[in-house]
Amino acid sequence: MMESRLTLLLLAALLATGVYGSSTGRIAGEAAHAQSDDGVYEYDEYDNSNTNDYNEPDDYPELDVSPTFITNAQQFSVELGGDITFPCAVENLGSHLVMFKHIMNSGENKLLFVGDIALKPSVKFTKNGNSFVLNGVARRHAGKYVCRIETSPATELTHTLDVQYPATVRRVSPEVQRVVQGSSVTLECVAEGNPPAAINWSRQQGHLPSGAQSEESSLQGLSITLENVDRHVEGTYICTASNGIGDPSSASMTVEVEYPPEVITEQAILHTGEGDEAKLMCIVHGRPPPHVSWGKDGKPINPDYHITEHDSLHRHTLTISKVREEDFGDYTCTAENSQGQKANTLRLTGLPKTPKMTSSPSGGEKTSYTLTWETESYTPIAQYRLQYRKFKPNITKQAPGMWIDRLHSPKPSEGNLTGPIHHMSHAIEMLEPATDYEATVAVENKFGWSGTSDVFQFCTRKEDPTTTTTTTTTTTTLAPEPENIAPVMEEVAFGQSANGCGTNTLNMALLTLVLSAFLS
Repeated sequence: MMESRLTLLLLAALLATGVYGSSTGRIAGEAAHAQSDDGVYEYDEYDNSNTNDYNEPDDYPELDVSPTFITNAQQFSVELGGDITFPCAVENLGSHLVMFKHIMNSGENKLLFVGDIALKPSVKFTKNGNSFVLNGVARRHAGKYVCRIETSPATELTHTLDVQYPATVRRVSPEVQRVVQGSSVTLECVAEGNPPAAINWSRQQGHLPSGAQSEESSLQGLSITLENVDRHVEGTYICTASNGIGDPSSASMTVEVEYPPEVITEQAILHTGEGDEAKLMCIVHGRPPPHVSWGKDGKPINPDYHITEHDSLHRHTLTISKVREEDFGDYTCTAENSQGQKANTLRLTGLPKTPKMTSSPSGGEKTSYTLTWETESYTPIAQYRLQYRKFKPNITKQAPGMWIDRLHSPKPSEGNLTGPIHHMSHAIEMLEPATDYEATVAVENKFGWSGTSDVFQFCTRKEDPTTTTTTTTTTTTLAPEPENIAPVMEEVAFGQSANGCGTNTLNMALLTLVLSAFLS
């Protein structure tokens, strides 16, 4: 209402000075009243002259030329803080005034100028001729701008201003969400910006659970849902919005998963000796952080001067200094929290480790072979068990030979404790030339037997090359009848080497020649 009264007073002043009059040059009185706050005004004209002076209508012919805007309506797009000029060029303005108003996106109207007079003086809006300049564009300046001349009907020119501004983002989900393992959790954020912002999701700790480095969406609001969660999806998730104007905006949300303890042992069996120090370690994960306890052979451990516990984040260590014989046994690492309980077992033993064969599969002697292996033992090796037998491949009808099983005492240099690693050997005699064998070995110390090694295959050296050549020549001249081919093939296959040694190469050549002769 105040704006309407101000405009009314302004128009009255203009009328009094004769600035705002009719094109005929008479003094016209106008009763003006404000129709609304939207800047639209109506004027009722009345004749204030002496009727006796103007009896003839043709005494003063009127020239009625209406003003016209010669500028086209335009759409402007300006970044936040920029400047914009709204042109309102007009011809035949005469004694009329150009009014300038702002129609906001909310629908609110603000009359800014009537002629050269600013109704709301501001450093942001200025008038330059019939153009209006806006400096330092803000988001509230978006909307329509109307240049208006009060003709009958009114003449208007409408410009549109689109204000572009950087994207901003805010989280909708709580900053920290704690969920139980196996459930689902939704992370949501909302972005605002002009033009509309693209949202990018990432995870501070690395890849997203989907395996992607990041996921992008062009929606203004976006959520991601993590299904069947476990501890591997824990972390801080970042929602980043960007629309190419200004710097990106980010919001973060953290997911914490409550889950039962997980107990991992890096070394389930620890070999050691009396008087040495042993460290039993288990790695524990869980939320809430689990309580960890140790036991031995089903009974709780009471730490004393030579058994101590140490916790470091997820690693829990039981240290036994100067191991005694009664310290050997099975130790249990038990973790418990509100979600459950989990235990794992570690064995502290003085037994030797299972031997590993170190000799070459191809022997250098025709009737003997030296088997070598190594084992780990913190006490002397008392004896070892050696098993060996003739090996027969599956393509023959003959079964492998019987195991020859013998106990042997180690050599003095092998049995004495010179370190935890023992290198041992045994020469097997009375073997057949060019023949494949397989063997296993186990060792014993004062605490008992180790495990049995993996089956190891080896072969003795071939026959003399001269003999081999003669045999080959004789065989290639044979052209067996069909009914004789099966016995010949079985004879050739007998004694083939699984290791690429023995009589394998010779017999494969013989088999090829026999088949060629038969097929021809």
